[in-house]
Amino acid sequence: MQFCNLFVIITLVVVTNCNFLRKALTFIFNELCEKMLSKTQNLIKNNKVLTKIVSFVLVIVLSFVISFVSCGITFGLKVIYNGENIGTVSSGKVFEKAVTYITANTNHFKAVNAIQNASFRLTLTVADNLLNKEQLAEAIAENTDEISSANILYINGKPMAYTDIKNVHELIEESRCRYYIDGAENKSEFIDDVRLEKFFAYANRVDSDVDVENIILNLNVKTISKVSFESPIAFSTKTVKTAAQYIGYSKVTTKGIQGVAAKTELVETVNGKESSREVLKNEVLVEPVTQVVLTGTAVQMATPTEKANAQSAGFIMPLNSYDHISAYWGDGRNHKAIDFAGKRGQAIFAVQGGVVTCAAYRGNYGYLVEIDHGNGLKTRYAHCNALCVKAGQIVTQGQQIATMGNTGRSTGDHLHFEVLKNGTQVNPHPYLFK
Repeated sequence: MQFCNLFVIITLVVVTNCNFLRKALTFIFNELCEKMLSKTQNLIKNNKVLTKIVSFVLVIVLSFVISFVSCGITFGLKVIYNGENIGTVSSGKVFEKAVTYITANTNHFKAVNAIQNASFRLTLTVADNLLNKEQLAEAIAENTDEISSANILYINGKPMAYTDIKNVHELIEESRCRYYIDGAENKSEFIDDVRLEKFFAYANRVDSDVDVENIILNLNVKTISKVSFESPIAFSTKTVKTAAQYIGYSKVTTKGIQGVAAKTELVETVNGKESSREVLKNEVLVEPVTQVVLTGTAVQMATPTEKANAQSAGFIMPLNSYDHISAYWGDGRNHKAIDFAGKRGQAIFAVQGGVVTCAAYRGNYGYLVEIDHGNGLKTRYAHCNALCVKAGQIVTQGQQIATMGNTGRSTGDHLHFEVLKNGTQVNPHPYLFK
């Protein structure tokens, strides 16, 4: 009878999950062992060999029981489903709960009919290896042809997709992080409420992988990036005037150098488009160097002889009006003309009658009109926008020959006016101004 009690206690110690009960049963087990040892000693006290054998066997049994309990070994049931061992559970009720869990989370009522019956085999196992209903439901789905483990994608509480893509969680995470800025500290979140909910699909009734991926990749994302970088600081320009040079003269005496600033900014984007930017730090690492430009203010005047010869030509102004003279004759860069700044399309007139020797596009001149006035005098009208005459045409003084423009090598709308005497460019100023 004592041995039967001992066996029952050992069994209870093994199967129970309550630590307090295990301790109590272990205490009772020890008491029974002491009583059995006492009685056994009385029975075999005159037999020393038998005493040694019994003591050795009891030590072995006790060691086995202690090891059995301390390792967490317990009884379980192997679940044999569709011919396969799909896991171990504590009781057959876990299988029933797993089936109920599948049928409650499926997209078709026929799913329950696809689940087969299971058989069970008693086994010893570690408690940590016992499956719960959710884990067993996954195993059942993997071993049932008509059922697959899947997810429902909810956006703002509405089911938008049914998918059995295995790495759907990774795809969603990649979508959330797709607007990260390289080298920055990034944080991002979906603007909409996005969540996945487990379900079991019947007969592969899920959306196509392409459709699901398109939905995921078009989720609205807000990203905040803390960006640190170096940026250039533009240099300023200082102009120094000198009467020692003619108007139009320009020379850089001190070259400007950009500075360098270290910036840290907080950049917020929505779907990759910047919505706000906040400067957290702006530190000057290198100060910029101011550029200094020397410009001439002197006007080059014609000599009395040049004035007398020029006035006899009887030229009129080529324009009714102009904004200002943007470049004079000479001007420190060997400028062989006078430039009149004005408006595009403004009429240009022949300063004197003559024959048009050129009316065409000529390289740096752009659209050019050249008129031969006889007596070795020619005039040129460059950078025109449109031409009103043709080569070989005879024009009269004051006749419109072109319109002002910005063609060829030019930096703005103006008339580049030249006078040539016997094939050599001369100062146009005395021909136009008294």
